[in-house]
This record gives sequence, structure tokens and C-alpha cells, in this order.
Amino acid sequence: MEKVRKNIYHLTLLMTFISVAFVLVSSGKQREFFYIAIYLSIIGLIIEYKKLTSRPFSIAIPILLIGILNLGWYFMYEYQNEGINVFSDYIGSSKKLILGSLLVLYIDRFKSYIPTEKFKVYFLIATGTGLLMATVYGFWQSSQGVIRVEMATNRATISAYVYSALSLAFIYGLYLQKKRGAYILAAAIILISYVIILMTGTRAAMGIFIILAFVLTLYHFKKIHIKSCITLLVITAAIITIGYKPYIAPKLKQTTIEIADFNKGNDNTSLGARFSMWIVGVENGLSHPLGQSIESRKQWSAGYTEKHPHLKTAMQYMDIHLHNEFIEKYSLQGILGVILLLFFYGGLLSSAIKNSNSLLFITTLSLFIYGFTDVLLISSEAVIFYITLFALSTHLSQREKTIIT
Repeated sequence: MEKVRKNIYHLTLLMTFISVAFVLVSSGKQREFFYIAIYLSIIGLIIEYKKLTSRPFSIAIPILLIGILNLGWYFMYEYQNEGINVFSDYIGSSKKLILGSLLVLYIDRFKSYIPTEKFKVYFLIATGTGLLMATVYGFWQSSQGVIRVEMATNRATISAYVYSALSLAFIYGLYLQKKRGAYILAAAIILISYVIILMTGTRAAMGIFIILAFVLTLYHFKKIHIKSCITLLVITAAIITIGYKPYIAPKLKQTTIEIADFNKGNDNTSLGARFSMWIVGVENGLSHPLGQSIESRKQWSAGYTEKHPHLKTAMQYMDIHLHNEFIEKYSLQGILGVILLLFFYGGLLSSAIKNSNSLLFITTLSLFIYGFTDVLLISSEAVIFYITLFALSTHLSQREKTIIT
């Protein structure tokens, strides 16, 4: 029976690794392997139920609570209008988050079934394969004249966020090898990854990725290495030199123009629309602190933008989302939504810091920061990817590893 238990766990890990690798090249395959991993984890949890304990704290809990929140909100505010709409982003995300929390719990609680050193090798292969396929795909799309590289997600922004997190995961895997060659390769990966991110034309990722790479390096090594700092400065200089004229300069100019236009009353731009959405979204939350339906938000916003016509472009996104995780939650799920979202991020970050888990820390930090310009927790590809990465990160807690040995 012990062999069966180990085999189920190993197979679950394999499916999870494959799901991670397919994230930017085939959304369908990513989803299929994710659910196979979940079904296997459920079987594993049933077999191992006697070994389950409530301690130590599992990051599955905040993931589960966000899923329950989305599901509870849907049945409270949307069900009476739509019934069970399987195409709803909130139904889809709640299902993935709730089931995904079981995957996280299983991989976390029974990680003794695979040696840490062997896991590190598998993790490096999975993230490296995924990053290689995504990078080749991105360069191929660019060569075909695609203006903003979007890979398999068909959304340049989501691709940029996921790609940057995947790149950081692979870079961390290289750091774990503790070899000079791995560190050199990590520096090259930062440079290549940033080129791909520039090709997506996503301003948030363009501005944050290098900072996240620096934070990961500093957080993992726990001290500043002069050589590492010089290397990062050289990489940054190389990136600016290569990408400034074709990618960075146009975005800076566009940003300046869009901010000026918004101040003049024109919000019909990418940034202007976001500013309008955020203002209208906050006003929605203030008027509906206990939450409301999407249709209610739309109707209330129509009246508000009629009185404030300079924010009218926000109406184009009321049926989609408000491009900010906190404001989206506040506008639909009220104060409770914001509290549970804070618990979600806080629970993950505190667990990362407590257990010296660099991967969990940087993955959560990237999700948190990108959440200020988009809503990743209702994106199918992003939700699946981050859940699988959270699950795998439980194997890489430095403090727990020290206690075991």
C-alpha cells in the first residue's frame, strides 16, 4: 500500500509539472493536466486521510477561502439572474481555486514521498521546458508580425504576467543548483525574458520584472553580492540599450500622452480607461459595502458616469472587470471581499517569510503587484498557473527542510 501511495503522489507531481510547462503554449493541455493532478490528489487525500492534521498552517486555506468567496458571491448576487452559468469567470475561478486548494494541500502535506534534491531537478526541468517553449513561441509570433506577443493565452497582458512569473521560477531553480554556470545562465535568462516581455507591450511587466528579479536574488541569497549587483546593472543597461528605441521609448511617450489626455477630460485611452474604472469601482464599493451583482454595478455606474462624463469609458468594462484585483473585489464583493483578499496575500506572504520560501514569496509578490493593473484571479490560465506554482513551492521551504534534516 505504501508503494501505491508514493506512486499516486509522484504521478500527481508529474501532472502538475506538465501543466506548468504547457501554460503559455497550450491552454487546453495546461487545464487537462491540472485537473488530472487534482483528481489524483483527491484520491491521495482519501487514502491518506488518517495522516491529515490541521497543523502546520497550509497555504491551501487562503486559496480555498477566495474560491468559497467567489462561489458564495455568485449564488448570492448572480444566480437569481443567470442561474448556473458555466461560462462565468467567477464560477470558473471558484471551481479552480477550491479544487486547486486540495492539490496544494496534498502536495504540501505528503512531500516526504520525494527527496528534496530530486524534486529540485524535476522542478528545474519543468519550468525550464515551459520557459523555453514559451520563449520560442514568443519569438516566432514576433517574426510573424504580431505587434504584441500573446502566446497561447491570446491576451498579451496575461501572457506577460505569467511569463515573468515562470521566468522567475526557473531562475530560482537555477539558483538552487549553487553552481557558477547556473548563475551565469540565470543572468542570460533575465535578459532574454525581458526581451519577450518587451514584445508583449505590457507596461506593468516591463516596469516590474527586473525589480522582481533583483528582489528574488536578494531574498534568496540574504545578502548583497557586489558581483551580482554589477551583473544586474550590466543586464539592465543591456536591456535599455536593446529595447529603448523599439519598445520602451514608445511606451513612455504613450504613457505621458495618456496621462495628459486624462487630465484634460479624455479617458478614451488605455491608461485613461483604467483610471476611470478605478475611480468608478471605488465609488461602487463605497455605495455597496456588502456587495452587488455585475448588472447592479453596471446600472449604478451608468448613473454615476452620467454625472461625471469624463469617466464614461469605464462603462465599456463593467461587464468584464476593472483591471485591479482589490477594486474589482470591492466593487462587487464589498468589504468582505477586500478583507479575504488581504488575508489571501497576507497568508501566502507570511508563510513564505516564516519558512524562508523564496519561490512562494516572489510568486505571491508578482501576483500581488500585477493585481494592481489587472484581475488575474479570474483568468483561467493565470489561476491554474499560480495554483500549481504555489503547490510546488511547498517543497522548497528552507526552514522546514532544515528541521527535517
